[in-house]
Amino acid sequence: MIILHPSPNRRCKSLLRHIRSQAVFALALAGLTGAGNARGAWAFDALRQNIVQDTKDIAKAETGLRTGNFIFAPIPFSSDTIGNGLVLGAGYLFNLPGSKPSGVGLGYFETHTGSYAYGLGGSIVFDNDRWTVGAFVGRGELNYDLPITVNLDLPLAQSVEGVAIQVEYGFSQTLKAGVGLAYLDSNIAWNPSFSLPVFLRPDLEVELVRLSADIVRDTRNDTFYPTAGSFLSLKLGYGHIADSIFAGAITFDDRAYAKAVAKASTFQSVGAQGVLAFNTVLCSAGSAAPFFDSCGVGFVDGLRGFSALDALANTSVSAQVEYRGRLSPRFGYVAFAGAGAGGDDLGSLSIDQGGVAMGVGLRYRLSKKFGLDYAIDYARNDQGDDFIYLSLGQRF
Repeated sequence: MIILHPSPNRRCKSLLRHIRSQAVFALALAGLTGAGNARGAWAFDALRQNIVQDTKDIAKAETGLRTGNFIFAPIPFSSDTIGNGLVLGAGYLFNLPGSKPSGVGLGYFETHTGSYAYGLGGSIVFDNDRWTVGAFVGRGELNYDLPITVNLDLPLAQSVEGVAIQVEYGFSQTLKAGVGLAYLDSNIAWNPSFSLPVFLRPDLEVELVRLSADIVRDTRNDTFYPTAGSFLSLKLGYGHIADSIFAGAITFDDRAYAKAVAKASTFQSVGAQGVLAFNTVLCSAGSAAPFFDSCGVGFVDGLRGFSALDALANTSVSAQVEYRGRLSPRFGYVAFAGAGAGGDDLGSLSIDQGGVAMGVGLRYRLSKKFGLDYAIDYARNDQGDDFIYLSLGQRF
């Protein structure tokens, strides 16, 4: 996902929010180029959710490694924090006999400021859809100047690296449950001539270990471009985080937290070529959760029209609707609208920590066999901010 510069009234957000947005930037982009959509800091979620397909289609398709599709996508982007750059992503989608699609992919980005990140991931579906095993690993180095006040910027250098694994078991063709384990290490360095704000010091050197369990009911007739069915999921997580300084020599805070994310999507055909899609997401994280594993409009829900980490909150809820149409076998278009709210808990949800946005987009089909599209979306929110997104696959 690429976000063009928002209007000036959004540029002077707090230093903490800027650091939050960059803490997961490398992993999010690596996940984007890995196998489909980038929907959060833990890119494995995108890998897992976007390389399965309805068995009715697979039964009619050839199977095996040699009958897959190779996907390559260079994606330019611009960031007012880390500069201008290019993402290079490559992936391979294939079917093992009797099972839904599997995929592997890798990605790399670099900017003119010297920032870079890379990632490698994959998810394999086998034994007639009974088992799914996936993994992702990524690393990034980010250099940027962050504004503390209008006339003062704080030069920071940040390294981020992480790994995630996931195993799922299918009870039926539509019902699956899984467990996962993830690890993230983030380190922030700054120019010692500047005094670091007190509220940032606990997150200079962070190590996180997170266990998760999820259950999914998927009745879609296709995963990359569904025209009927629904997707329901509930993911529960438990994380332990250690804050330290001096390369981990001194640990001064250990804390644990819980997190839950519920998602629901439905799809309905309209006429011969149209699809009406609806998606809603509810997220709740404990107050001890680190900034890169919290909730927020535009962060956990794929809601367009908002900076990915600009509205972080302990609790968030959002809904979006989209009409998808086809101009030809290769080209398509979308029109969408959505809204979201955030707060400390369900009782304090406010549109001020979210908003309303709408937009339009174009689609170019990279793989006719798998229905995978290259997406270009334009969105405007109720604050008058404009955004352009480039990505692989649909937003939900």
